[in-house]
Amino acid sequence: MSSRKQAFVTLTEKLRGALATGDWVAITALDDECRALVAALRDEDAFDASLREQLEELSRLYDELQRSGRNERERLAGELTRLNQSKHVNQAYKPLG
Repeated sequence: MSSRKQAFVTLTEKLRGALATGDWVAITALDDECRALVAALRDEDAFDASLREQLEELSRLYDELQRSGRNERERLAGELTRLNQSKHVNQAYKPLG
């Protein structure tokens, strides 16, 4: 296995693991690694079909990461909304008790 293909496989496995655990800090760091790897490939003239397949798999994983990120953002926004509503309710009852 070529070193570039191995780098893609390793990166993909790390991203999947970070997504599975919800480790957004690790995902951010791995995103930087991914960008560097893709940029290095972009600067080369050509790459083989197996690397193209790895790029497609990585693209699918990024789609999954984006969906998961949107879901997490919506979950947190809902939680913040509920906390804010609870705060307003507490303030409304504070003068009564």
